[in-house]
Amino acid sequence: MAEDGLEESPPQLTWRTTGPGSGPPARMANGWETWRFLPDKQLNRYYPTGTWTIAATARGAGGTTVTEYASFQFRRDTKLSSVRADKLEGSDLVRLRGSLRRVDPRGYTDYGPFARQRLEILWRGDESATWERIGQTMTDASGTFEATVTGRSGGLWRVRYPGTGHYAPDASKPRQITQ
Repeated sequence: MAEDGLEESPPQLTWRTTGPGSGPPARMANGWETWRFLPDKQLNRYYPTGTWTIAATARGAGGTTVTEYASFQFRRDTKLSSVRADKLEGSDLVRLRGSLRRVDPRGYTDYGPFARQRLEILWRGDESATWERIGQTMTDASGTFEATVTGRSGGLWRVRYPGTGHYAPDASKPRQITQ
């Protein structure tokens, strides 16, 4: 109990780790300290994807402990790269092309081609408009894609990978066709 008669609650936990051999636990407000943080290691590509739960236990000066949990989805990184939007000369066709790469789950390379994945083609007329899904395309065996869209030669273009349970979503930067 605090001096004003109200029950003192522990502060909101800040997720911090103290590495091995780094000295005493990190101190927090009101005499609370980080006591245990699990998982106690940095996750990387070799850990399984899916739902992970963080557990943090804090111990107060009087010996009271509080444990909080937070869950998150651990997914492998993906990157859309070399995305281009070009107006085909003498027509109202726009060609979008680029490639999708993913973290190599076996660890042979940093990022490798991501084959046979569905991508969304997004368009908006100007900066203030909302993105509109106007088509889709698939990556080939080498992770590259090419799509042709008719009737919308102006505006801004974007390609989006929606992600899966194992791989994180990604979206390209907006591309504008320069005449």
